[in-house]
Amino acid sequence: MNKKLHLGIGHYGIGFQDGVNTVISRNVRALHEIDPHLKITLFGKLSPDYRDFLEPIPGVLEYLNIDEFYPESELRRRVEKSIADQQVHDYVWQGTNLAEILDARLAHMDVILTENLGIGIDPTVTYAFFLYTQYCYKSGIQKKFIYRVHDFVQQRPQFFSNVKKFHEYRFGTVPDWHSVLYPASPNIKYIAINRYDRSRLIEHGIEENKVFYIPNSVDNAMIPPDDRTDELRTKIIRREELDSSVRFILYPVRCVRRKNVEEAIFFTCLLNCLADGNTTKKKCIIEGKFHLLVSLKPESGDDARYADQLLEFVRKHRLPVSIGFNDLIALERETAPQDPTKIERYGVGDMARVADLVITTSVLEGFGFAYIEPWILDRAVIGRSIPFITPDFQLKGMKLGHLYTVLLVNGKDFKDLGKAKEAPEQALQERLDTILRLNNADFVDKVIERNETPIRATLRLLDPDKRKKIIAINKKVVGKVYSPSAIGKQIYEVITAAE
Repeated sequence: MNKKLHLGIGHYGIGFQDGVNTVISRNVRALHEIDPHLKITLFGKLSPDYRDFLEPIPGVLEYLNIDEFYPESELRRRVEKSIADQQVHDYVWQGTNLAEILDARLAHMDVILTENLGIGIDPTVTYAFFLYTQYCYKSGIQKKFIYRVHDFVQQRPQFFSNVKKFHEYRFGTVPDWHSVLYPASPNIKYIAINRYDRSRLIEHGIEENKVFYIPNSVDNAMIPPDDRTDELRTKIIRREELDSSVRFILYPVRCVRRKNVEEAIFFTCLLNCLADGNTTKKKCIIEGKFHLLVSLKPESGDDARYADQLLEFVRKHRLPVSIGFNDLIALERETAPQDPTKIERYGVGDMARVADLVITTSVLEGFGFAYIEPWILDRAVIGRSIPFITPDFQLKGMKLGHLYTVLLVNGKDFKDLGKAKEAPEQALQERLDTILRLNNADFVDKVIERNETPIRATLRLLDPDKRKKIIAINKKVVGKVYSPSAIGKQIYEVITAAE
């Protein structure tokens, strides 16, 4: 009897509510459907409620806690400095210890797929895998590695400054950062989630036949099992003290800087100016005003400070914006144990169904779920296109021509306003202050004139019939191309390929 293949999937944290874990859960379910005998072990620092993430199945789906993936673990606390304050010798010492742990605890796995090591969020973990992959290859250990790339560290300056501490000339013993991030030994393959990132990996020296483009999948489990839209809508209106006739635009994200939420506020306020007739462009006047809903508010760190600055501005000027439904919304519905009909937290799908439109104004994405998920929920997406992301979707047949790549305001792209300011808070304040200029009809006219094509294309989506047509087209493409089964088959082929 043939030994069944054992796949390990590793991430810094397993079972937490974030985008990478969402992708992991979808891929695990799809792989299990394709090959019920495939043994899968999820490893990394396990969240306290990891069992709610995916229920363990003895012998098929298991979990392996590796505490040392967490900087505050007992072993790593011996370096009493933050990751940013540590020097290369700290990363090397911790990474060497972790590599030995990996060698011992992952020995029984045939294929090891790591998620997002190249982001450099923790150089110790990245360096440990560099050592481990090289050791396995040089020792003739028959183990395959797959690096699944979601982002590049060069896009995250705070992480890049840490990784760049690896210099090959330091004492003649430390490898350069490029080798640590992009190891190229024959036992390693790469998966990129967009075509642009695939080309970047090849530019970084990875052989073309070792880099596979496999996008993320969309899960139909997001679709609510029944219609509780009116119930959720009523709760939001009461909580936010809104008019019962309000229409919602949803931005389904955590409110963090790279999501550029201030631009979504600007665009919502612009639409409301058109509803108020605050323009001489009569063909652009619309009916009904909108209120922007931003799903989640961060609780700590720089992201929380960013969200708090937005909230203070919104409250001061009474803008049509609500940020933070953490207590009301989860990834999927959560019902009361004693009464399954009672919803304790609604799902993202419920939230999308409450909205007339979904918006994205993000300036940095590895994949871009916001561009494809809303369509399967019968909601159209408006907002900003990311040139290296959205063409992938359009090549598959999606209609996204109404999205804008630049939103010109005062001769600059809105996202670039305030760039001359030293502090990010000052730059943000300049963009926020620009929102207040929408009270001036001449200013509104100029914004429309300089962005006429995408604005008119967006306004056409306010027509229910036109919106219905584009939803039907995009929903069909998403269901066919980005289903978990379609994506799972591609991943399975890479995992099982004989080499």
